Amino acid sequence: MTEPLIAVTDLTRRYAVGEATVDALRGATLTIDRGEFVAITGASGSGKSTLMNILGCLDRPTSGGYRLSGVEIAALDGDTRAEIRNRRIGFVFQNFNLLSRTTAIENVELPLFYGPTPLAEQRTRAADALARVGLTHRARHVPSQLSGGEQQRVALARALVNEPELLLADEPTGNLDSRTSADIVAMLRDLNRTSGLTIVLVTHDPEIAAAADRVISFRDGSIVADSAAPARARGSAP
Repeated sequence: MTEPLIAVTDLTRRYAVGEATVDALRGATLTIDRGEFVAITGASGSGKSTLMNILGCLDRPTSGGYRLSGVEIAALDGDTRAEIRNRRIGFVFQNFNLLSRTTAIENVELPLFYGPTPLAEQRTRAADALARVGLTHRARHVPSQLSGGEQQRVALARALVNEPELLLADEPTGNLDSRTSADIVAMLRDLNRTSGLTIVLVTHDPEIAAAADRVISFRDGSIVADSAAPARARGSAP
């Protein structure tokens, strides 16, 4: 049997808030296979972004396991986790997170600075990534000269430049109008279909989630529904 790309087992995440504690995740279990396009939904505070942070090696669980391509991530040191974030995972965020005084192509190049790509190849790879999102003609523009949709496409190109095996998109349409949102989601679907890229999309918008092949719903830190395979995702009762 093929090893799933993502395997999460009895995952919990507890935060201290003053003298109180908040259970952001409560024993979530799920697997995501390579090539899946999965949407994670739920209200604010439901645990979906906490899960995304753990999947992206930006946070550690309080307990439970998270295996990426068969490797237990929680057991790794900080440097190894950072290397995984840079080389194997691409990130797209709601607020674009572009450097304001840096051109589009320079923003796309940034992840390459921290990897083994020779300097001579970095500009070529960044240009290729911009071409994939249809922004070759805007390569020399800074973010203030780009529309919101164009900025998000630059962010997507940056996420793709290292050819990751997993793309994590956290509310990528949250700052966009409905038409531009549809364009970004269509681009994600096309990437998934044509390249087999595994995509995990966090959204509170059911229309955006409907574009995915599978929808996992969170409530109060627990998985309460999985549209594709209910037996594959379990959590404690909400």
